[in-house]
Amino acid sequence: MALVISVIALVPAFDSAQTAEAEAERRGRLEVTAVSARFSDRLDGVQKSSGSEKKVSGLRGPVVDISVRNRGSGSALITKVTVNVARSESLVTCGGTGGDLGFAAHYAVEIPLSERVPFTRTTKEDVRFDVKSGENDRFSLSIGPDAEEAGMAPWIGVVTLTLHDADGSDLDIGPLALVSSGDDEHFQPAGFSWKISRASGDCMGRNARTVDEVMSIPGITASKEFAALDRALRPYR
Repeated sequence: MALVISVIALVPAFDSAQTAEAEAERRGRLEVTAVSARFSDRLDGVQKSSGSEKKVSGLRGPVVDISVRNRGSGSALITKVTVNVARSESLVTCGGTGGDLGFAAHYAVEIPLSERVPFTRTTKEDVRFDVKSGENDRFSLSIGPDAEEAGMAPWIGVVTLTLHDADGSDLDIGPLALVSSGDDEHFQPAGFSWKISRASGDCMGRNARTVDEVMSIPGITASKEFAALDRALRPYR
């Protein structure tokens, strides 16, 4: 009888171990269903004038939209995003001038212009993007030039993203081609194209070659504005 009692006493413990093991095996498995990049006009930033700065909102800058599906049996929790920078530079302003005020947007990931590529940057604030098992979801990440280094000329960047799951798994996305609008009044995005004034036309060849190089990268996904810039610069190649 004592032996039987001992065996029965072990059964709940065995069941608990099985349950714990089953729960440990319940993991998320994210896959990307769509990725695109575009301008947002809802970014916060600063207005620069005569050595002073003022906080402003409603600034325009590049964001990446990512749609994912969790095909795993458990939740997927993204806690950090790493941006791997393969290219980061300013285009040529061609001697154009900006307005009386300069504006610089703040991004979730700010890319320094002074650092030599390749390098990486991570999200400045904690990320908590939770996708339940079997669900689809979408999030956006703003990426652009460091506000302290952003100049008048548009900035372009080529990046890949790595989404870090709390369980230690990673998901890579990219490469992506991004562009900021800059403050050059002679060289600005305009609707579905770019405004390039005659005053800037003589030196656009360099910009055209730079953008063409980026568009030639295998598997590149260009933001809507970058693709529009590529079309606008074709006459200068």
